[in-house]
Amino acid sequence: MPTRVTAGPAVVGVALLVLLSAARPMVAAPLAAQSKPKNNRATPVSAGVALIGGWTGTATVPLPDSVIVVPVLYTFTQSGTTISGQAMVPGQGTGPISNVVLTGKQVRFRVTAPEGRLLEHDGTFGADGSIEGMVNMDKQPIAKFRIAPRKDSKSVPKK
Repeated sequence: MPTRVTAGPAVVGVALLVLLSAARPMVAAPLAAQSKPKNNRATPVSAGVALIGGWTGTATVPLPDSVIVVPVLYTFTQSGTTISGQAMVPGQGTGPISNVVLTGKQVRFRVTAPEGRLLEHDGTFGADGSIEGMVNMDKQPIAKFRIAPRKDSKSVPKK
């Protein structure tokens, strides 16, 4: 049975490397094989208002004999009809959020990690307002994520 490790400062660095390098992808269906929404039209940006603001949660990275839980912070902003933002792993760095698409209860977005790797997020809004889904790199799942609105949702993660 895998061991669950809650990330402290030393573990977060290792977890981020695992998350960003995808040394061992999760055993799950590739992004291309995962279910897609039946309605491929994006929701108008006004429906994205629930997304705007700060979110906090975790990314769970499976390893051969353990699981690393990495804290994550996301801030979504809106400029005109475009939603973008910033993602952060505390103490490890930040990356821009782009390509945000809302389709019904589905949300997809891209985080560009500091070294340029693209982390595609594919999530679903839950009944409690949280978002859960997969982080994919090179169309392969590398982590599960779960985020919920921050109480101070107007704040922007600091580097």
